[in-house]
Amino acid sequence: MTGAIDIWVNPFTEDATERMAASAIQDIADLVGEEGLYQDAGQTPAEFVDYMDAYNVDMALIPSLKFDGDNNPRDGVKIPESLVADICEENPDRFKGLVGIDPFTGMEGVHRLERYVEEHGFVGAHIVPHGFHLPTNHRRYYPFYAKCAELDIPVIIQIGHTAVRMPNDPGRPKYLDDIALEFPSLDIVAANIGWPWTTEATALAWTHPNVYISTTGHSPQYWETEFVDFVRGRGQDKVIWGTSYPTIEIGETLAGVSDLNLGTESERKLLSENARRVFNL
Repeated sequence: MTGAIDIWVNPFTEDATERMAASAIQDIADLVGEEGLYQDAGQTPAEFVDYMDAYNVDMALIPSLKFDGDNNPRDGVKIPESLVADICEENPDRFKGLVGIDPFTGMEGVHRLERYVEEHGFVGAHIVPHGFHLPTNHRRYYPFYAKCAELDIPVIIQIGHTAVRMPNDPGRPKYLDDIALEFPSLDIVAANIGWPWTTEATALAWTHPNVYISTTGHSPQYWETEFVDFVRGRGQDKVIWGTSYPTIEIGETLAGVSDLNLGTESERKLLSENARRVFNL
């Protein structure tokens, strides 16, 4: 089997980890009881490739993560695209960028999205709607969706609960219904499986040809039986693996996938084939 593709690896260099450790994303570390989760010294691209090689991971997609810190004692985080581009340029065969979307940047943000796709080879967009207190079908996102469709790139949208102290309602999977219908040529990757609304998320992926689910942010040991059955069976072409590293370690989640005994074909699609198809890799 070809090596796996992780469609969400948070930036891991020293500069990036310092930014995230000072932000509201540290709430996740507090919740899971791992104080140093986002506070390590960072890794070079070469060091991270060695880490990927240890688990037969061919490629990592890295978002320029963005969200505001409103109503949270910690700040938001705005990873610049240039930081991600620098990582990708170190090893373009192993790293690809995702443009983090801030819906309040308007057309300036749309132009930046286009520039980093066309000039730096970024392969998708990335949205954390909880961090902007806007549901994913809000009009402020629509210029970005239209540009993604025009550029023929997918958008990853975090759905479901967030472990960061932010409103959960913007991540309800049901809001993707409007986007899927209004932008039929836009591939939507619903990240973090949608828990606790996983059934709602799988129903949307089953209904809409352009909606997919990513397993990012949730260890396989916590996947509900209904979701595992979807991955193994009728949804095997609609689910894409990822970790949201360092939230979940790559080796840990790959071992968990193996333990599920999904079958050779379903596991291959989950770990590699579906990502290659959707992200045009």
